[in-house]
Amino acid sequence: MIDHEKYLVPSNLEIIKAIEKLNNLKHKVLFILDFSGKLMGSISDGDIRRWIIKSNKKTAKCSEIMNEECIYSKKKDLAKAQKKALSKGVSLIPIVDSEMIVIGVYESSFLLTEKKKNTILIMAGGKGTRLLPLTENVPKPMIEVGGKPIIERIIEKLLREGFENIVLSLGHLSNVIENYISNSEFKDNISFIKEDKPLGTAGALSNIDIEKTNFPILVTNGDILCECNLSSVIEKAESENYDGIMLCKEENFTFPFGVVECKDQQWLGIKEKPTFQYKVNAGIYVLSEKIIKLVNKNDFLDMPKLFEIAKNNKLKLGIECTNQYWIDIGRHETLNSANNYFQS
Repeated sequence: MIDHEKYLVPSNLEIIKAIEKLNNLKHKVLFILDFSGKLMGSISDGDIRRWIIKSNKKTAKCSEIMNEECIYSKKKDLAKAQKKALSKGVSLIPIVDSEMIVIGVYESSFLLTEKKKNTILIMAGGKGTRLLPLTENVPKPMIEVGGKPIIERIIEKLLREGFENIVLSLGHLSNVIENYISNSEFKDNISFIKEDKPLGTAGALSNIDIEKTNFPILVTNGDILCECNLSSVIEKAESENYDGIMLCKEENFTFPFGVVECKDQQWLGIKEKPTFQYKVNAGIYVLSEKIIKLVNKNDFLDMPKLFEIAKNNKLKLGIECTNQYWIDIGRHETLNSANNYFQS
C-alpha cells in the first residue's frame, strides 16, 4: 500500500523543496493542500520543468504553479476517474472524502512499467455455454468487448503492469486462441498448457511446470475484466507471506421489501429496504508454491475448494477488496454491459 501522506504538501511550500521531495518518490507528483488540509491541485515534475523554462523567477510557492484541474476521486467514483487518468497519462489519483480531504491515493495499474517476474496464469479453457450461440464456434475468451477479444484486453493490461511471463491454460477450441496469439505482437510473452478434460477453475494448476514458475503466481479467469492494481495484490502476498489471496469485489444489494426485526416472536421494529454489502469472489487469485502443491494431477478442482483445502492445511489465506471496475463476462447481459463500458 502507498503511504499517501508522502505525496501531500502545503500550498506555501517552496518549489525547491518540492523538487527535493519529488526526487524521493516513485510517482513524480505532489498534491497541494490549503491551510485546512483540503485538496487544491497537483504539481508534477513536468509542471516544474515547464515553470523553470518559462519563468524568470528563481523561487515560487507550490500554489503558484499547481494544476487546479487535477484528477481526483471519491472511493465510489474510482472507476470513472481511472478511465480519465488513463486518457491523461496520470499515474496517481488522490482519493478524497466529502470535505475534499485526501484520505488515500490510487495507483493506476495501466501506467506501471517496472518489469515483474511473477508468473501469470489465465484460465481460458471454459466452454462458455451461457453465451451460446456466440460461443458455438468461438471460445469465450475470444468474444469481442469494445472491438477487442476479452483475452487481448486481459493480456494488454498485464503487459502494461509489467508482467511478461504469461501462461494460458486452454481447453475448448484451444486452436482458435493459439492461432490468434501466434499472430499477435505479444506472442513472445505467452506460453500454453492444455487440459485434456475439464479440470475446473483450479485443477489446471497441476499442469504448470513448477521449476519454470516464478512464485507467487497470479491466476485469473479468462472471462474477467478488472481495472484494479494487480501488482499491489502480489506485493501484499509477498510482504505479508500469504499462501493465497482471493480478490473480492464489494457489491451492495438493496432488499426491495421492509425487513421485520423480531426476537422470540416479539416485534421489535422494521427496516425499510435495507442495503447489505457483500464481498464477491472476483475470480482473481495470488497463490504460493505451497498451495499449488495441494492440487492433484488431473483431478477436477474449483478454486473455492482449493482454498478450503489450504485452510485445512493451516496455510495463510487472505482477501483483497477492490472498488474498481470489474465484470465477469459470463452472460449476455454482462457482455452487453462490458461493451457499453469499453465503447464509452
